[in-house]
Amino acid sequence: MPHLEFTVDGPPVSNQTKDKANLRAWRDAIRSEAARCWAGKAPLKGRLKCTILNFHEGEYASLDDDNMVKPIRDAMNGLIYEDDSQICYSETIHISIDAPIRIRRASPILLAAYSKGDEFLYIRIDDLPDFLQLPQ
Repeated sequence: MPHLEFTVDGPPVSNQTKDKANLRAWRDAIRSEAARCWAGKAPLKGRLKCTILNFHEGEYASLDDDNMVKPIRDAMNGLIYEDDSQICYSETIHISIDAPIRIRRASPILLAAYSKGDEFLYIRIDDLPDFLQLPQ
């Protein structure tokens, strides 16, 4: 069971953008939606997993993983977790909104955003898994 999951309309804003006002607005949008879903709980302690799915238009995402993830994770510092250094396991996936995907048993929160057909991000925070499966 996740500690937190929510969606935010996309596309995401790169940490490297020259438009700092737009970056600030993007971080504020992430933090605002996270705060709405978190409802005044104390920041999490311990090691965490962060999953970010970027449902984008076209064949390729408009930005790379690291420049997309940083503003999102930074926006949740001191609110959802004490510091994003607690994230020890991270999954970032860029998926075309038109790609064939399997939706059986998917999160209702993710499916509600997906059903609109517009670009969005799904963000989820979980405890660190008890074990990690190494690649085979």
